[in-house]
Amino acid sequence: MLYKTRHRIPMSKPIPPGGIPRVPPEARLRDFARRFRGAVSAAAREAFAARCGALGLRFDDEEIEVFAALATPARVQEFLDTELYYNDDHASVDQEETAAPPRLVLRTGAAHCFEGAMFAYAVNHLHGREPRLVMLEASQDADHNLVVCRDPATGLYGANAQSRYPGLVGRPAEYPTVRALAESYVPFYYSDRTLDPADLTLVGYSEPVDLAAKFGTGWIGSKDPLWDIYYTYIDGGVPFQYFAGGPGDPHLYPLVRALEEGWIRLDAAGEPFVSPDDLPPGAREAREAFFKAYDPERDGPRPRGRAKETEKEFFRLTGTTPIDLEDNAFDLQFFLAAGYRVDRLLKGRSATRGARS
Repeated sequence: MLYKTRHRIPMSKPIPPGGIPRVPPEARLRDFARRFRGAVSAAAREAFAARCGALGLRFDDEEIEVFAALATPARVQEFLDTELYYNDDHASVDQEETAAPPRLVLRTGAAHCFEGAMFAYAVNHLHGREPRLVMLEASQDADHNLVVCRDPATGLYGANAQSRYPGLVGRPAEYPTVRALAESYVPFYYSDRTLDPADLTLVGYSEPVDLAAKFGTGWIGSKDPLWDIYYTYIDGGVPFQYFAGGPGDPHLYPLVRALEEGWIRLDAAGEPFVSPDDLPPGAREAREAFFKAYDPERDGPRPRGRAKETEKEFFRLTGTTPIDLEDNAFDLQFFLAAGYRVDRLLKGRSATRGARS
């Protein structure tokens, strides 16, 4: 069954018509600190600062004031919903993408999905909540990041998340499993291409990832962009599960599987491309039939009719769609341009097949 939320779901702080107000970074931090001062006792604040120090993390007094006040996942979610604007770093092709760490989020007052997740993970970790990161896997749509925490009193799961869409933010700890929690997002996860509430795109979710074990905790106190986590926290060592109708579980993230199987390769110049000859039996024919049947100008941004049927067959054989495979190859160029190598994504797997030209 799908667990549907019973709560009214808000989203990130509404952006005024004139855009996000421009405030000097340190002034914004001081304003946050002023408004959260006194939210916890002096003893609790000192205990929190001591825990940060034990982790080798040093924060400004104003940062401690805010972080210490966000002592529960519910308070973290309230902060995301009411204090942070959504950072749309894809608003235009000329806009520079960001991967701001938690300390910069406090200074900009804005965060996108990944930045909000890093903020929530950091604060929950500093409060000893043992958070985990879960990726929601979508088809022909953006994926989504959840920071999952288990309530120690009830054993139930909840999440923190940052989104500009209603229904895709956090959840209270009322779900018996991570799967049930992830499924609660399905009815709200409609296509960013069609904006049709009936066009649902969520297909699966990752097993929880322990960022502190994988990347340490130094990034929590850093002011440098978190590109290393952004590009590599999902790799060949992170299994995914389908919600329903998937061709086998657990499975790899589609880009990782495509690289491992050689469906995406690098040419002599190091540019990624889709290699139809390496697709499994029947998938190459399904791909050819799909692109013969699909006409974006006629059908719109999402396949329908005969194209939809061949897309389903391709998914049955590969766990992805022809459009997603092309998108993965396109997106891989940014990963490579950032200086990363394919073997970072194949960690724990064979790193040879996808790297061949």
